[in-house]
Amino acid sequence: MRLKLYGMEVYEVAKKYPPFVLDSKEFPELQLEMEAVAEANFVGDDARTKYALEDLYAKMHATEAKGSVGDTHIMSMVGPFNGTEERIFGGEETMFKLIAVDDATSDS
Repeated sequence: MRLKLYGMEVYEVAKKYPPFVLDSKEFPELQLEMEAVAEANFVGDDARTKYALEDLYAKMHATEAKGSVGDTHIMSMVGPFNGTEERIFGGEETMFKLIAVDDATSDS
């Protein structure tokens, strides 16, 4: 018996967009989800941080911004997926990646 085979490596490709800042003073509708991300990050629970980021992403798509007219959800206002992207390889599924948490208020 003879087999003719070939090998193959499979990669997942993702696009990494430029960072953006999400401020709870500008979008108070996201306060609870942002706190959940910060808390999970603070305790170092990667799985909980991932789920909190996914919840934040979903809420940004489902929520109209305060004072907006029509179907203007927060995600369309922030626009984190616009601009130049960088291709990265890996198996990551999370839509957002946390860079930093700043607890300082914008008044100080």
